[in-house]
Amino acid sequence: MQMLFEYNVSYFSDSNNHTKLPFSIFGMTQQGLSHRGQNIGNQDAACIYIGKNAIIGAIADGCTSGKNLNGMSSNQVGANIISYLSVRVARKLLLKNNIPFESFIPPFQQTLIDHLKRALNALGPWKQEKREIINNFFSATIITLIITKERYLVLYCGDGNAFINGEGKDLKQQGGKYFASNLFDLIYTKSGYSINPNYQIRCLQKGNTKILNSILISTDGFIDSDVVTANHFSNFFFSPNGTIIKNGFVDRKKEFRINLLEEISAIKNGRVWPTDDATFISLNRVNQFS
Repeated sequence: MQMLFEYNVSYFSDSNNHTKLPFSIFGMTQQGLSHRGQNIGNQDAACIYIGKNAIIGAIADGCTSGKNLNGMSSNQVGANIISYLSVRVARKLLLKNNIPFESFIPPFQQTLIDHLKRALNALGPWKQEKREIINNFFSATIITLIITKERYLVLYCGDGNAFINGEGKDLKQQGGKYFASNLFDLIYTKSGYSINPNYQIRCLQKGNTKILNSILISTDGFIDSDVVTANHFSNFFFSPNGTIIKNGFVDRKKEFRINLLEEISAIKNGRVWPTDDATFISLNRVNQFS
């Protein structure tokens, strides 16, 4: 079984990949092997920002339903847009507007909708085309992690997988809940754009950064029972990263492939994996003692 996970994620830093936070981050993506045979692109995306005082990451899984001739959407576009905007908006609210985590979600949602609305208007779809354009180019899940010196926050809309300090979070019931669906019947009120309760951003977990050791967020194509039970799964994603100081985006491709992917390949024993697109972002506390 050939695994081709690569660093095909969007990456931004205004600090030359240096951060004062005691964490490193790592992310990769893989086109689903079933998509190859259907000539469907990778409809997952991830975006990472490294700053001196903040680390932000987001993954998105594009909706694959649609009324195109092949029955699929073009949501590699939507996934890239959503993941980038999630990081960009979070960065602005956190670093420029100094919005506290306790009141972060409302302005995050409002600003995100504002950017999506601008992007939709730039395309200028006819009224009868609007729903299909939203489905095909904007509908994607979102999981976003935000780390600062004092606090951390994990937000989501839609399904996927998340592990915080090694504890798994069940998001399976959130399938089909795409934040961009708010654009279908968007109403502006005195307090901002209306948010449909079915498609709102929710807090998965927040807490004190001092007790945070690891976060793994992924699209649903990455995790299954075989992957989770692999011996190297916990060691790779939940253990301190190395024995020397490392921060920013860290190259762990070789370790990932030789250890975890080879073990998963042996467990699968010829069964195809990942069949669906698979993307993850892994944040680990660094071990600062050599």
